[in-house]
Amino acid sequence: MRRNRAAAVSATALLTASLVLGSASPAHAVPTGCTTWQEGYVVYSQCTGGTGTQAAWASGVHVNPMVGWIEMSGPRVGVGEISSVNFRGTVWYRGTTLYD
Repeated sequence: MRRNRAAAVSATALLTASLVLGSASPAHAVPTGCTTWQEGYVVYSQCTGGTGTQAAWASGVHVNPMVGWIEMSGPRVGVGEISSVNFRGTVWYRGTTLYD
């Protein structure tokens, strides 16, 4: 009986350790050298270095006053590619969302 309990405790500890080590993520590698710009109603973002993906985002007041404040994101793209979002209204804030 004592032997079975020791084996169960050992197996549980091994399983817990493998879950912790197995779920450990590698060092976060995010895009670098990112810029955001706007031309008319379109917000763009591009990153020139690092790894991972990025997306342009914008928030502000929609052209339809009944809609009010909105936030929109463009597609996730890789380093060197340009993400864009067509914002229908007045952009108050814009930026780049970084993903690893």
